Amino acid sequence: MTTEPKMRGPYAAIVCAAGSSSRMGGNVRKPYLTLRGKPILSWTLAALARLPQLEQIVLVTRPDDRAMALECADLADLPARVRVDTADGGARRQDSVFNGLKATRSDAELVLIHDAARPFPQQEALALVCERAAEMGGAILACRVRDTIKRERTGADTVIETTVPRAGLWQAQTPQVFRRALILDCFERIAREAGSVEFTDDASICEHFNHAVALVESSSSNFKVTQPEDLPIAESFLNSGLVS
Repeated sequence: MTTEPKMRGPYAAIVCAAGSSSRMGGNVRKPYLTLRGKPILSWTLAALARLPQLEQIVLVTRPDDRAMALECADLADLPARVRVDTADGGARRQDSVFNGLKATRSDAELVLIHDAARPFPQQEALALVCERAAEMGGAILACRVRDTIKRERTGADTVIETTVPRAGLWQAQTPQVFRRALILDCFERIAREAGSVEFTDDASICEHFNHAVALVESSSSNFKVTQPEDLPIAESFLNSGLVS
């Protein structure tokens, strides 16, 4: 049975679709590649919209991709309660997310920050990560690290320096969910700080200011389509009926 979040909304989601897709190659960037004849971004938006409290999605895109992203939103057949807005991508992911945050509605209680090319977040996990974010201020979906992790030695040859104990290690996913007031304050403080520190995800910005962020265990099906070999994997998940 799906767990209902204690906060009743409204929620807003920022969907980051402004990346370069350099690892995918080809002329079509990964949010716009198709699965079963529908763009990955459309699958992603439809999955997020299953949260009944979600009332706004902000698509963060390159200006040249704006029309294509909005077409994906149309193809997602979103509920009437979900308003779609847009924001420009920035030089770094954190700049893109900040632009998206500034476009979220001011009365949103929670903001979900999600990768455009991560089309299969599970509904029960979405509900649970929102509940934990409501309780703690921030929470992310993540998977426990199962494989042995090696750190390479710096130098000309790629060789092992050491084996990293995997106990307590998690692989971060999205959405990463925060109380809007908290995450907006963190991003505003980062923008005012001198220097050019780059953060690889949104939780690390909260960590920078010593805010606790909860880990919510997720499925490996909530993976990000990054490389060409990920497309048949995504198709296989759809064909298996494990995701929808």
